Amino acid sequence: MANIAAFNRKLDAIIREDLPVLKKVKKFVIQSGGKRIRPLLHYHTCALLEYQGKVWQDVGAIGELIHAASLLHDDVVDESKTRRGQPSTNALHGNKTAVLCGDYLLACGLDHLRTLPGSQELLRIFTVVIRKLAVGELLQLQWESNIRLDRKTYEQIIHCKTGALFGAMTESAALLAAHSSLKEYARFGEELGLLFQLRDDYLDYFPGKGDGKPAFQDFKRGLVTFPFLLLLEERKNRKELVRLFAMEDREAALEELMPFLTTRVQKTLAISIESKVHEAMHFVRRHPPLPARALLIDQLHALQV
Repeated sequence: MANIAAFNRKLDAIIREDLPVLKKVKKFVIQSGGKRIRPLLHYHTCALLEYQGKVWQDVGAIGELIHAASLLHDDVVDESKTRRGQPSTNALHGNKTAVLCGDYLLACGLDHLRTLPGSQELLRIFTVVIRKLAVGELLQLQWESNIRLDRKTYEQIIHCKTGALFGAMTESAALLAAHSSLKEYARFGEELGLLFQLRDDYLDYFPGKGDGKPAFQDFKRGLVTFPFLLLLEERKNRKELVRLFAMEDREAALEELMPFLTTRVQKTLAISIESKVHEAMHFVRRHPPLPARALLIDQLHALQV
């Protein structure tokens, strides 16, 4: 909690309030109840590498700013009316304002980033992320509700929309710690991003007890995700699955889909998640036996389904 409070204070300092609407967006970013997964990943990777400075607060907060900006933009593209149980910025103030507020958050983050030690390399890392976020959203729009989406393209979308920012958080930690293998740490974060998305996709089809999220939201919205891709790859029921996916009555389509969701499909997805968890654990265990290592391993263990 102390680290989250540190990030919140830094966010408060970085985001200026040039207009009343920006004050409301600032409040949303700081008080909306996000888990701060990305800045905490940055902090724990810094600790894993025995970094002793304080710049992790700045870099972690900037990562959270980029994430918040992407959510504002995503809500406009997806026409979402709520965000974390509250009315979304676009619902309250309109699409144009939401997009410009997202742009403003990005500008605040990059403006602060240029003042930090190692700013040239940090700017390289985070401008690549912003570019990939845009590419990922464009790709998702291109393939939205398209049954021809394949696993390679879907993983490219996930890499751009989720993995790239996770990778930036771990790569920038390695940069602050003056580690020689930046790409190795970037890859670690990117794979964690893919793991988180794979797990989210799994829980949408096979929710755990107390998960709290309504099930099958992706299917009802007409989105192809990992579980449905796996069903399509089996081939034998592809024609029937294509028919179900095209049905306008999503509740009826879901009812017909249920018999296809066998224990074998669930187990295959769970094994994929477990494999990625163990790969990440193997990477973490290569580091000295510090508290950060034990904490990361415990958190990775908790991601298994």
